[in-house]
Amino acid sequence: MVVLVDEEGRPLFLPNVYATLRYRDVGFAATTTEKVLRSIGMAYLWAVGRKIDLDKALYSEEFLSIEQCEDLAFFLRLDRGAQDQIVRESLTPPVRRITRLEQVRRGASPNPPRTMISAVEGGYRIRTVANFLQFNHERIKPKASDKPRKELIKAREMAIAYLRAQEPRAVPGDEGDAPEGLGEDVMSALDAAFEPGSESNPFQSEFNQYRNHLMYWLFVETAIRRSELRYLRVEDIDHAARRVRVRVSKTVSRSLPISEETALEFHGFVMKHWAKIPVHARKHGYLFTTANGDHLSKEAINLVFREVRRKSGLPDSVAPHALRRTWNDRLSRKIDALPPEQRMKPEAEKQVRNRLNGWSKKSNMTERYARRHIREKADKIAEELANDLRNKEEKPE
Repeated sequence: MVVLVDEEGRPLFLPNVYATLRYRDVGFAATTTEKVLRSIGMAYLWAVGRKIDLDKALYSEEFLSIEQCEDLAFFLRLDRGAQDQIVRESLTPPVRRITRLEQVRRGASPNPPRTMISAVEGGYRIRTVANFLQFNHERIKPKASDKPRKELIKAREMAIAYLRAQEPRAVPGDEGDAPEGLGEDVMSALDAAFEPGSESNPFQSEFNQYRNHLMYWLFVETAIRRSELRYLRVEDIDHAARRVRVRVSKTVSRSLPISEETALEFHGFVMKHWAKIPVHARKHGYLFTTANGDHLSKEAINLVFREVRRKSGLPDSVAPHALRRTWNDRLSRKIDALPPEQRMKPEAEKQVRNRLNGWSKKSNMTERYARRHIREKADKIAEELANDLRNKEEKPE
């Protein structure tokens, strides 16, 4: 269970109540709860640096001023290193230093630059903290029977609204699309790069080549997440039924089909390579390990793809999650290729995609992951329309 604690290890009451009621009790994943609490924890870190008792402020009539909300929004947009620096500077008495005139002329700065995070991540933090403030405002504001001071409630709501207004506008990519799946030319290069014995395969040991090849095809065929794949145990893959059981998931556990060829490669890898790891080193049962039996980390999986990119000269977009988006693009094309009488209704297609991706039934991630396919279809229709219009103009009257 994820809990936010102070510097002495004591749970913070208000943030954990909020996380429990709004996230944990309604079924959100632990990773989501952790991300929420991290953002709220940054607000408490800001309060320490500004010598503000945030819990007391939330209950007081003064609440937070508009100026404090602006300062808080700026703090939330900084990376953790810059945040820690601000807190240290605020808690440490300033030391008078003599700066040489030559240093000023050269533009030298005694303090390192403060790094801003992306607009998307900064916006998420600001929204999360604003929701937390709103939650506490709703809990403690006086009832109508208490004849509340309307101007006090209005001031609080204005402060929260002002904090929300500081959310940076994320600059969209090409036509506002989310990061897209990989093109078929890139996928063909990846197929070759992960093939054991291939000249473009950057890994020398036979164990790593066959392990990485199996990982790659599980990513390609199942849209499995990196965090889900690393927790697969040997018994989670049913060789006979050709199914992968995803037990550990950030959202929904599920069973996924794999090809007969991948099932055979799994069996071969286990019998020829994984089984040769000393028994005591593989007692944990995890399928993807080092040759010594150490459980593979998420960063190690990322490193595999970085090495393939380096060896093959592939773009930086080649990563485990890009394969998940590619799988969704291919699913869209597969559905479009079906005869009209075999196609599912949009709602049924959404539920199928939600199940296979491990999203909840109410998730709207389907639209986000299908953006490339929608754009491609729109471009094709627009191109056909442009050609039709041009052909119409060229026809003699």
